[in-house]
Amino acid sequence: MVVASLVAGRVRIRDNELKKAQQAQRVREELLGTPGVSSVEANPRVGSLLVLYDEALAALEKILKAVSEILDSEVDMGESAVPLHGESEGGEPARGFWRRTLQRGKVTPVEPSILKRRILSNIGMLSSLLVSVVAALFDLKKLHILSGVLFLLLFGEHFYQRRARMFA
Repeated sequence: MVVASLVAGRVRIRDNELKKAQQAQRVREELLGTPGVSSVEANPRVGSLLVLYDEALAALEKILKAVSEILDSEVDMGESAVPLHGESEGGEPARGFWRRTLQRGKVTPVEPSILKRRILSNIGMLSSLLVSVVAALFDLKKLHILSGVLFLLLFGEHFYQRRARMFA
């Protein structure tokens, strides 16, 4: 079970078990009985579940635990499940690059080295693309090709690191 997206009061869950219409309906009915859950939309075609809930009345962990028990699957907080506002459990502001993982109810940050690598990779892609476009405008073919190859290498690494999320 993967948490595909997480925004305050809204969570999308994906799992192959949700592709079974009966299982998706069972999860939907169970969650609608949970206090604070206002809406549950199941999409058996892609195996996803969209849950809208009131944070004051229903805790995310409780919702995830209920779905996890029904599907008999472990919770995996995907990279896209990043709260952009609000606070983490430790009282410090949640940051866009922080990845929430459900490890005994605690919020853990991404390793600083991984975070730096991601930032540098993104900056490298953007700058090599910019250099490539400028070189093309000024008819500097060798620089254009070199910066284009660098962009493709960085993009390939970026795509490889996020392959699980792309094909979930």
